[in-house]
Amino acid sequence: MGHMIITAQGKAKADGSPVDVDRELITSFMVVDENQSPYLQQNIDTYAGNPASVDPGSDEFAESNLMHSINGYVFGNLPGLDMKKGERVRWYLMGMGTEVDLHTPHWHGNTVLVDQHRRDVVELLPATMLTADMQPDNLGKWLYHCHVSDHILAGMLATFTVNP
Repeated sequence: MGHMIITAQGKAKADGSPVDVDRELITSFMVVDENQSPYLQQNIDTYAGNPASVDPGSDEFAESNLMHSINGYVFGNLPGLDMKKGERVRWYLMGMGTEVDLHTPHWHGNTVLVDQHRRDVVELLPATMLTADMQPDNLGKWLYHCHVSDHILAGMLATFTVNP
């Protein structure tokens, strides 16, 4: 699973990237159900202090194994979302998951242009993609996260940095 980026003929540099963009960033929003892992019992046996006390059938355990991630990273650990002030940055976003995985990526501190509309939040349904263009003008390290409340609390957040 991943993004396929296609640039129109005559609009690409020699490396295939768009001529009107300085930097491209790719993010995928997804809730991964680690309860479906074939390694679930092995992980319980290896990492639980008292494996007999773990009830894989409990609702609390099942919820604790739902990883709310951006590019597979949780709680602000996603590296590489760096840019320079004034660069033309193209964000490629993808939402994946089930019918309950509605995501609303939100940028703090800067805005994006989507379909000729200036925004700081966009909507992603499962199996949808969109492109957002940013020309950052506000220096600093900024929060980038899904605006669905329980997704934020479960770790679906990252940071992006605008350098001078």
